[in-house]
Amino acid sequence: MSRRRGRKTMIGLPMLGSVAGALILVIVLLLGLAAAARRFDLPRRLGQNLQGAVPSRARQSCRIDRARTLSVVELGGFRFAVLSGGGSDQLLILPASGGRHAP
Repeated sequence: MSRRRGRKTMIGLPMLGSVAGALILVIVLLLGLAAAARRFDLPRRLGQNLQGAVPSRARQSCRIDRARTLSVVELGGFRFAVLSGGGSDQLLILPASGGRHAP
């Protein structure tokens, strides 16, 4: 029985150098983008744009157990009870203090 041996590919020094160079280039680009974001204060600016869209506020929050948290959230004049963590998250519409109900 004759066995065919597969050709082993050896990673040569030129190939290793180009891979290392590409990795260094990616790291330098990421560091440059992070520095530019800090310089122009982009995280704060983007956060203000997103937060101002719908007024929301967490009214109360308490831990039920290690995995689950129950929160009462007011969003756009409506109140919701949010149970998060565990197997699945649940949302319950609560009557608003002004008698207004969510759809």
